[in-house]
Amino acid sequence: MDAFRTLAGGSRFDRKRFQSDIGHFQVAKQDPVASTSTLPTELDFFGVAQPAAAEPGAASDPKAAKKERKRKRASEAAKTDAAAVVAAPVDLAALARKHKIKLTGLDLPDPVPSVEAVIERAVAAGSARADVEALVRNWRAIGMKDPTGVQMAAWGTMLANRDILACAPTGSGKTFSFILPLLALLPRSLAASSPATLSSTASSSAPLRPRAVIIEPTRELAMQVLREARRLAGDAGWKVAVLGEEGVGVQAKKEGKKKGKKGKKGKKAADVADAVGAVEGEADHADAPEQAAEVSEGGEKADASYDGPIDILITTPLRLVFALKASTVPLSTTSHLILDEADKLFELNFLEQTDEILAACSKDRPAEAGDVRKGMFSATMPSSVEELAKGVMAGAGGGMVRAIVGHKEAATATIDQSLSFVNTEDHKLLSLRSLITSGQFTPPVLIFVQSIQRAKELANELIFDGINADAIHADRTSEERDQVVARFAEGKVWCLICTDVMARGVDFKGVKLVINYDFPQSAMSYIHRIGRTGRAGKAGRAVTFFTKADAGHLKTIVNVMRASGCAVPDWMLALPNPSQDAKKALKLRPIGRKDIARTSGSGVPEHGEGEEGKKKGGKKGGEGKRRKRERVMGGKEGLFKRRKEDEKGATASGKKGKKDQADGERPVKKAKREITLDE
Repeated sequence: MDAFRTLAGGSRFDRKRFQSDIGHFQVAKQDPVASTSTLPTELDFFGVAQPAAAEPGAASDPKAAKKERKRKRASEAAKTDAAAVVAAPVDLAALARKHKIKLTGLDLPDPVPSVEAVIERAVAAGSARADVEALVRNWRAIGMKDPTGVQMAAWGTMLANRDILACAPTGSGKTFSFILPLLALLPRSLAASSPATLSSTASSSAPLRPRAVIIEPTRELAMQVLREARRLAGDAGWKVAVLGEEGVGVQAKKEGKKKGKKGKKGKKAADVADAVGAVEGEADHADAPEQAAEVSEGGEKADASYDGPIDILITTPLRLVFALKASTVPLSTTSHLILDEADKLFELNFLEQTDEILAACSKDRPAEAGDVRKGMFSATMPSSVEELAKGVMAGAGGGMVRAIVGHKEAATATIDQSLSFVNTEDHKLLSLRSLITSGQFTPPVLIFVQSIQRAKELANELIFDGINADAIHADRTSEERDQVVARFAEGKVWCLICTDVMARGVDFKGVKLVINYDFPQSAMSYIHRIGRTGRAGKAGRAVTFFTKADAGHLKTIVNVMRASGCAVPDWMLALPNPSQDAKKALKLRPIGRKDIARTSGSGVPEHGEGEEGKKKGGKKGGEGKRRKRERVMGGKEGLFKRRKEDEKGATASGKKGKKDQADGERPVKKAKREITLDE
């Protein structure tokens, strides 16, 4: 190759005038030195030396040799670019502005820009490189991409061994923001059992000593976090479990199963306490220890107990308090404590239990164990909760780190929020039916109401209208709630009517529409309700019904909509803000509403049923409507009773029907009811 021509490309020279200078760049064809030189490929810029092990045909083909040289240069350039990208410094300030991350505190740790950067951070914190690399591979294997804003902030803070108070919008990935650093900081267990299946052992005398504990307000949310944690851990060897499930934390059964009304009552009360923490008043905390003992001895899951290492233990507050009193789960050696939905756990209904858990972390704690690192996460974080957090969390060195992603009291921008005026309670059901007939009712749909009774009534009305609906609330057992959630996830239930029990944290895939049938009692309740849609960057829609009675609190929701970037009419912005006393009164006691069946429903509830039924009886002709409704729907319980019979088999009504057939009584009436239902 003419080296001078290569260097002088694009320029014109007088070759005759500068012939002597050009000669310095020419290589003699018969130069023995040039012909025997063996320059490395990296230094052979002009292709002077031939490859030592080249094939006979390759040296004689200049085009093939040229392509080979181009391929090698491209490969070397790609390696150089990749190394430059890895070594290139990240503009953390620009990264924080892009993801709207606001960090407050002393000696703030840098956010983690990528999941690969977790490796070096975790190794610097004392973790094994092989464990963290396996975790990063699992992250990519399950289809996760770059971390979100709250994940960047939480990963950097927790890997720096600091306490964190994080507030981020719903659907922003808060679960993985504390699951991944916990797994990265905890060495893998040496037991050979699979993390997806906890095997039982013969002895359960030794107490469980989890290295990290995650507190969730409801059992449904605890089971969801368990699924996500096991999905991320994969088969790498970490042990994650829920207290009270799969025999974890359950004492070995010494006596036979207790039967009777007392055992059933205790089991139901404990389920209700787990679900709502006595928010709606069904659970009796005075008898809580006895109820827990009855569940552990008489429940179906008490047959096998698990005795082995636990890396991460997920639990509800009440179950953990019972375990602490029974000395089955001490927290003296626990290194990390995570409070998910922290604002809920610091409310009056959970505050006493949360205090007991925090006190147990420092009780009989050895000096070599160090302080417990704490983390609090939620989509809403009132100032009162922040003040409590400052007294609970200290962190290492610089104190607590406060991480706010986006606006503190706003929903995600991917949700299209709207308000619908329905005048009175009588028009709510008509407005809902109008949404259905106009094609705006796009399943799967979540509908929120303010009480258990209203959830039952609305579910019956929608079923009567031909909508495949179901209800989930604290009156149902944990098994029934699991079945309803599974049916909704499988698409067998199109519309799920919920109370605020399901408003927090639960991730229903693909929910396109959320309807607030009853006006939310606070801005936090509204944010968590509509946060069930528009998750992980997907679009969603939220419709809120409001009546004249709700007009005084409308500005609370309008402020959230404006902070979220939604278009709000000027007349709504001009509304006065409700007073603090009015907000507290609404939060403690919701507005009294007429029974749904008394509005535009298909019938009237019995005397003594519902909220208004306790004060007065049905209207004239209501009794006949109620009986007609019961005859069509299959009894007072509606289709729920029939569905329960189909799923569980022999129920009280089924046994009674068999007894009647054996005695030769009422076989015709039962057959007539089945024919009516089929029609």
